[in-house]
Formats: sequence, structure tokens, C-alpha cells
Amino acid sequence: MTDGNGAELDPAPKACTNCGAVPVGVYCSRCGERQPGHHDLSVKHFGAEVLDELAHIDSKLFRTLRRLVFRPGMLPREYFAGRKSRLIAPLRLFLALFALQFFAFSYYQPAARYSISTLKHFDSRGALTRLLAKGAKRHQLSSEEYESRIDERWHKNLSLLELANILGLALVLKVLYWRRYFTEHIVFSAYILSFAYILALASWPIYATFGFHPGPLQKSVTGVTIAILLVYLFLAQRRFYGVGRGVALFKTALLWFGNFVVTVVILTGSLLAALLHYR
Repeated sequence: MTDGNGAELDPAPKACTNCGAVPVGVYCSRCGERQPGHHDLSVKHFGAEVLDELAHIDSKLFRTLRRLVFRPGMLPREYFAGRKSRLIAPLRLFLALFALQFFAFSYYQPAARYSISTLKHFDSRGALTRLLAKGAKRHQLSSEEYESRIDERWHKNLSLLELANILGLALVLKVLYWRRYFTEHIVFSAYILSFAYILALASWPIYATFGFHPGPLQKSVTGVTIAILLVYLFLAQRRFYGVGRGVALFKTALLWFGNFVVTVVILTGSLLAALLHYR
């Protein structure tokens, strides 16, 4: 077969080029893969595919974020109702937002929450400062170089432990709702933590402008953030787990405390591991 210019065209595939299913049409009935053809080589077709993919990703992102922020508990309901393809998968969303907020609060120094130099501002007794000074002297490094190495190791540990956040929160939910499947708690936790990361990112401009250090501003922002998260947890549990107001209020307090403990354990454990690595 040739085109209008006499050039040879690729023969139509007899089996799916992706999964091998036969017979196959333009799209495979088993895996949905579009079969290749001469039109794939045209710039017009390639451009149309790129634009379609970008529009598809954009619509999924907008739809997912809108429901995540404004309809607490709706995304896990949609997920288990079988409407997954229209939304970004929970773990993918969690990992993307974790990476974004981790970068935001790690490498711009005024807002660097995950930084030894920032923690020193909260070290009113000076115990951490003295420990770092001893470590720097033992390794014959300047304080700045030693703290930089600790930060680098701490960031690596946190990145490796990112999924522990989900598992820890899911375990708390399993205690609170022990009759539900653990997978449900994992998905619910992924979306809850994704919202928490968005909430943290919303506060980033404040810390980037005024710095992250103890004081009235930091306490006010933290208080507002906790209040919003408590309301969100209450509404999300009501929608997804179908519990009454009283039960939701009680379990919201327990869930927030459990999440706080998990977060502290992960942050402290990863920091201690970094300090021990350079002891």
C-alpha cells in the first residue's frame, strides 16, 4: 500500500502492538491501545495528541483539586465507586504534593521548616546548638558545613519515609473504624494528607516573607491551619464513613492527635537518624 506520493505505508497490524490481542481494530478491545498508522508520522497529528493529552491532564488536575479542597471526603468515595479515570490517583496526588511542599519548605531559607538552622530558633535551652557544636568540632568542620550535611541527610531520610505518613494515619483510622477495609483507610489518608500539604503551601508566602521562627505570627498561622484541618477532618469523615456529628467530633480529635503523633515520630526519627549518621 502506498500514499499519494508513492511512499510505502506500514501494513495495518493484525494483532495489538501492546498486548497481542486478535483481532484488532483502530483501538484494541482488550487494552484500549490505539494501533499505529502512517498518520502518526504527521506533525499535525502529533501536535493534536499533545494538546489533547495536556487538556486531559489539566481537566483531571482541576477536577481533583476542586473536589479535594471544597468537598472533603468526596474523592475517596469517587475512588471506591469506580470513578477513578476522571481523577488523579490518590498516591500520585500525594507524592506530587509532598514533593512540592517539601521543596518549598526545604530550600528557601526564610521559609525552611526542614532545616537545622530553623530548628535552632526553637531550641530555647540550647541543647541542639551544643550538640551540633560538638559534632562539628569532632568532624573538624565549620558549623555551617556540618549543619548542611545534617540537612542533606535529614531530607534524604524524610523522602524515604514519605509513605510512612499514609500508613501511620491509616493505622489510626483502622483503630477508629476497625470494621472498614485497610485499603479504604489508605486512600482516605492519602487524600487527607494531600489537603494538609495544600494547606501548608497556602501558608508558604507568609513564611517566605516574614520567616519561619517562633513568635505571634507563627503561632497564629499554626492555629488557623489546625482549625481548618479539624473542620476538614470532621466533614471528610462524615461524608466518607457516614458517621453522626457526635461520633465525628470525637473521632476528629483522636484522628488529629494520631496524625500529630505520626508526624512528630517521622520528623524526629528522620532527624535523629541524620544526627546519628554524623555522630
